[in-house]
Amino acid sequence: MSHPGTEFRYATPDDAEPILRLWKESGASIGVTDHIEQIRRVATNPASVFLLAVDGDEIVGTLLGAYDGWRGNMYRLVVDPRRRRQGLGRELVRRVERVFTQWGVRRITVLVEADRPWAADFWTAIGYPRDERIVRHLGILESGTVGTS
Repeated sequence: MSHPGTEFRYATPDDAEPILRLWKESGASIGVTDHIEQIRRVATNPASVFLLAVDGDEIVGTLLGAYDGWRGNMYRLVVDPRRRRQGLGRELVRRVERVFTQWGVRRITVLVEADRPWAADFWTAIGYPRDERIVRHLGILESGTVGTS
């Protein structure tokens, strides 16, 4: 699918504030790692690929891919609500998959919040079926130990 006027590029540290603004304005959940400094850090991490869809000077889509040496992981697929259902999310995914292929990734995990069935439907529709065998457990490090928050 063609995306006239849309550029796909890697995020830079200077993109952190508009990325966070897109996430908030698009209704994405904001967690403890979703702050300016963390976004700047991940934008320069060599084990991650942080792709943006940009229309003019406006960020309209994001997808973060990370490789831990074992598998690829995708997070933070967010598309501006005014630009949804135009293929931007699918294009971001395919571009991260191409980078993963270059890195030798063979298996990819995608995190989808349980209260967002439309997101789960998207991933299923593009070839990522739900894995009913896995339940995620979450620890938040505070002062070097896992907290209870």
